[in-house]
Amino acid sequence: MSRSRSLSCIVIVAAALTFAGCAKKEVVGADHEGAARHQQSAAAQEPSTSGVQEMNGSGASEVARPTTNSIYFAFDSAAIDAAGLAVLDRHAAWLRAHPGVSVTIEGNCDERGSREYNLALGQQRADAVRAHLIAQGVDGSRIDTVSFGEERPVCTGSGEACWAQNRRADIVVH
Repeated sequence: MSRSRSLSCIVIVAAALTFAGCAKKEVVGADHEGAARHQQSAAAQEPSTSGVQEMNGSGASEVARPTTNSIYFAFDSAAIDAAGLAVLDRHAAWLRAHPGVSVTIEGNCDERGSREYNLALGQQRADAVRAHLIAQGVDGSRIDTVSFGEERPVCTGSGEACWAQNRRADIVVH
């Protein structure tokens, strides 16, 4: 294994351990159940086809651009669930097939917590997405991260259904 590849693996493992060590215990209750329902409904709304392969005009197979650009997170967490990993794997395949493309990962949070805390958590979410894409073979120099904390909600109401939509990392393709 080359020295740079070894270093990359060490960095990814260190990042994963950092995120795992910083996670708080979740309180099982209405908030947790609402987030689980939202994640299940989001997974059910995804197209039944994976969107990974399509035919171009010449009949050659190429990787299709994923249609889902948001990864959702549980309350107070930067851990990526199975549905998020599936979305990221499709993005990684597309990015590997399109080496001239770069992305920005935008970390977001719901309105609960201080501004500073939410900016930090949003950055952890963006970094977790970036680490997974790198682990899947995407060059890290093509991936930027930014945290918007609670500043860019997609839902402005209050309540778990709305908050769950705001706990996300968005992948913006350049």
